[in-house]
Amino acid sequence: MGRAPQPLPQYTPPGPVEQMPNMATQPQCSPLAKVHSAAVFPYVANEVATSRTEVGHLGVDVSLVPPTGICQYLIIWDFGVDWRHLKNIAKRDALLAAQLIRFETDKSLQFQIVGYSDSAGGERNNVFLRTGRARNVFHLFGPSARSRVFSVKPASHYEYLKDNTTVMNRAANRAVVVEIFAGGGTI
Repeated sequence: MGRAPQPLPQYTPPGPVEQMPNMATQPQCSPLAKVHSAAVFPYVANEVATSRTEVGHLGVDVSLVPPTGICQYLIIWDFGVDWRHLKNIAKRDALLAAQLIRFETDKSLQFQIVGYSDSAGGERNNVFLRTGRARNVFHLFGPSARSRVFSVKPASHYEYLKDNTTVMNRAANRAVVVEIFAGGGTI
């Protein structure tokens, strides 16, 4: 009697990078510009409350970075402070919907999903948030696209998309980056 396959490995904080089965080689993208810093900046008045509203701090919750070589980046940001779930406004975003259809129908694409957090809070909690955000984005994918995800993981310790010095930058750091690799079967 065999066990039913799990769509995603169970998370055990703080664990190693979660590797998806059936992907022998992992393609590499030209990296996004990132910030590495152990500096922590406190939240300002109303920052947490505003982050948990549908509008949040940023005007746009989903963006697509133009292709760089074999890959492209889809970024979903402005997660609420201490939230792992996506806001309804992000889930209804037209760009996200279009990309999810593209991911499901273009069988040449492979994906790595990386979760981010801002610098506030303990690092163990930030790893939990990063991983949870990445997993929740993974679960938006259709079955075909899910089968081509080779990694769902938290960003490295003290790695951010922007520095944490401003409210806007912290909102941008509460994010998930979907790395989109073209030509999945030939990389």
